[in-house]
Amino acid sequence: MSSLDYALALWRRGLSVIPVPPPVPGTEKGKPGDGKVPAISWKTYQQCRASEKDLYTWFAGEQNVAIITGAVSGVVAVDVDSAEALTWVRRNMLRTPWRVRTGRGLHLYYRYPGVRVPNRARLRTKDGRLQLDVRGDGGFVIGPGSLHANGHQYTAEGDWNIPASKLPAFWIGLLEQPRPPSPPALSSPSSSEDVVQRARAYLAAIPRPEIGAGSDATTLYAACRLVRGFELSDAEALDLLWEWAGGHPGWDRTWIEHKVKNARSYGSEPFGALR
Repeated sequence: MSSLDYALALWRRGLSVIPVPPPVPGTEKGKPGDGKVPAISWKTYQQCRASEKDLYTWFAGEQNVAIITGAVSGVVAVDVDSAEALTWVRRNMLRTPWRVRTGRGLHLYYRYPGVRVPNRARLRTKDGRLQLDVRGDGGFVIGPGSLHANGHQYTAEGDWNIPASKLPAFWIGLLEQPRPPSPPALSSPSSSEDVVQRARAYLAAIPRPEIGAGSDATTLYAACRLVRGFELSDAEALDLLWEWAGGHPGWDRTWIEHKVKNARSYGSEPFGALR
């Protein structure tokens, strides 16, 4: 396949793509010719996709293909650049069918969660800082069919026939910085009722989830805060979340109960952080 074929295939999946000159041996990283610096001014294409005619012009000759991430494409990419980072991802993140084998690791694509996703490099997790980058709004990654400076071709893996709208949603809580351990309490612990009231006040201070505007991610984020930050029981968290987010057509207590269970199993909020 030519670079034009790859660009068109990605564009037809709803992605915003731009051209990047292929790598030139000996080029300094971050300079034109390193295989990752766009050939055009690309700010416009962070807001709207290029036309099909633009692609035929840009990719008339062989180019690398870059995928602009964030709201414009409906995807967030996680760049995994080490074995340690890959192990962490397998333990802490959902598996996605959109994967690309890169020159050093993997790009994993997730559905855009409906809230702004900033870019992060060398993510700091509760297990330490890892070679794990997140590309969201205002970012891009090199797409399949392109060449890495080490000569490796970026190769699509998984099932790219699945639409971006069906990918697992990116968990925005991944970008929260881990909190240091809380110092020992100098007074007796707060009563259970006091903790519940503070958790209720916390929910009242943040926007209620709206269908079509990242409701899954927002509700899961809140559930993590309740069961891991405030250390509420599942039943207490379920009651508060239903009080806060229940009542939407199609939502029931089972839907929210599922979010509580996921928060308990997969959440990244440190236990005891909000005590």
